[in-house]
Amino acid sequence: MDDVGKIKSRSFWSFASLIFNSSYSAVLGFVAFFILTLKSGVYLIGIYNAVLAMMSFFNYFTNLGLAAALVQKKEIEDKDLSTAFFIQLLLTIVVVIAGFFLTNNLFNFYKDLPRSAVGLYWSLLISFFLLSLKTIPSVLLERKIKIYQVVFVQAMENTVFYVTIIILSILGFEIKSLTVAVLIRSILGTLAIYVLNPWFPKITFSWERAKKLLAFGIPFQGNSFIAMIKDDLLIIYLGKAIGLKNLGYVTFAKKYAEFSIRIITDNINRVSFPILSRFQKDLKLLRKSLEKILTYETILIFPMIIGLFFVFDSLLKIIPGYYLKWGSSLTSFYFFSLSAFFVSLTTPFVNLFNSVGHVKLSVMFMIIWTTLTWILVPIFIKFFGYNGISYAFFIMSLTFIFVFFTAKRLVEFSFRKAVFPSLKALFAIIIYLLIVRLISLNIFHNILIHSAASILGAVLIYIFVIWKQNGPAMLEEILQIVKKNPNG
Repeated sequence: MDDVGKIKSRSFWSFASLIFNSSYSAVLGFVAFFILTLKSGVYLIGIYNAVLAMMSFFNYFTNLGLAAALVQKKEIEDKDLSTAFFIQLLLTIVVVIAGFFLTNNLFNFYKDLPRSAVGLYWSLLISFFLLSLKTIPSVLLERKIKIYQVVFVQAMENTVFYVTIIILSILGFEIKSLTVAVLIRSILGTLAIYVLNPWFPKITFSWERAKKLLAFGIPFQGNSFIAMIKDDLLIIYLGKAIGLKNLGYVTFAKKYAEFSIRIITDNINRVSFPILSRFQKDLKLLRKSLEKILTYETILIFPMIIGLFFVFDSLLKIIPGYYLKWGSSLTSFYFFSLSAFFVSLTTPFVNLFNSVGHVKLSVMFMIIWTTLTWILVPIFIKFFGYNGISYAFFIMSLTFIFVFFTAKRLVEFSFRKAVFPSLKALFAIIIYLLIVRLISLNIFHNILIHSAASILGAVLIYIFVIWKQNGPAMLEEILQIVKKNPNG
């Protein structure tokens, strides 16, 4: 096979593996999260969320875009690799040592953090050191367009991490399940990447190469830095502001409300980015592609968000003791769901900005959302308690309208044509769900009837309405796409 053939083949499998891994990890993470909510105390869910946020937070300061700087270089030498390796190694060691010395400060910051969490905190620090060693082998695989091998390692890490949490949580280990999972994940992940692509640094360092790498890497991390402030730093702050138990309620509500976004929207964006980028010079094809993306995304995601909105309380009551533990999250869940509805409409347009080279627009909106987050969330917490977080997110999601009109100025697409089929079907199931709720809960007083009739009936009605509008044409279009040779 020639070089072009290799690139096509590797690109296809890398793309397919990315989609599979993101979906697989999301589902597996959801199962692990459900087991935690079932078997563990509310406070542990808060700790769980804070742990994931800390992992992202520390990872940012031990990266500085060095991986991206190496990937984008046309040619790299051993001196580039070794220089990047030692920069990251030094940064990681500094962060880990500082982290160990700040252990007591962590417990002063989180007043309700149990002392048993110190082992979890230290395991996080150890894992950061181990995972930093993966950077160069991962970069080398990406440069060879063998991303599917990197994704394989990520899938293995996620499997080990979540399965360990599931098993140990069921056995009653609670916080120790997170500690063990973090360590096993980092050890196996590091070993696996070196088996796939063995690499050892040479004792060499170049200040000139370091400056060039950092000159590209640090600005590249700018958008990630904003996202980190908006999301991960906020979670770390919330653990202090509302306490880990209340953070557990917020995490529970947000996780369930946004599950459909993680499964549907995130994956569609991965597919749509290269498509929109390819057609950026052809406004007609760009418009049609954007409309198709909006159509398929809304058809999939609208019923998931709104359907769960109507049956979530009954689903909680089916499992003995589950509603008693998590019923306090319902208000937050409803507002996070409404927020997710508008966010699902926002992300395709942000993806459009990036695809056609208007990255500054994406950064501008990210800065606006980050600023609003840090203004509204503390204020709403003060007046409404932990439920105020979901109120703030809902208000911020309404900025969708500004993103919409900005996208309209770039591409003259028909939002009505793209979204109307989904809205028509959605309206039909909302009417049905309201009637079922009225009859099953107010007359029969049976949550099993309510849950079963709502889910089964809504699915059938939604499919029927979608099919009657343009189902055959959509099915034919999907079959044509599937039949096409990805290597052609």
